[in-house]
Amino acid sequence: MHVLESLEDVRRELDALRTEVRPRSAPLPIGVIFRVAVEAGILIAVAVVAGVGGFRPLLTMALMAMALAAVIVSEWLASRSAYVPRSFGFAQAVVVDAPAESSLESDLWERPFFPSPESARSV
Repeated sequence: MHVLESLEDVRRELDALRTEVRPRSAPLPIGVIFRVAVEAGILIAVAVVAGVGGFRPLLTMALMAMALAAVIVSEWLASRSAYVPRSFGFAQAVVVDAPAESSLESDLWERPFFPSPESARSV
């Protein structure tokens, strides 16, 4: 029974500490801030060009929809790249030498149309 009471005391103290200490948020990387700024700049630039150019409203909406779709696709690709470990980006290809095959062991399509004279003499 004393164990349960002491556990209850520890739980109360832990809850009090959690309310006092606010969780620390991680700072945003500079690359994320730069990417979002560039995407916002692209959307603003498309809107300014469409407004200054005097385009029809339907064309302006189509341009803005395409620009928004491009931003959404780039954000989707950026979110997917967050799950790829950095070590995969620098993986080196392993080159394995294929075993040497004789002309008789190779595929029929790889054989020459006319046999070489050396192979006829050896028979």
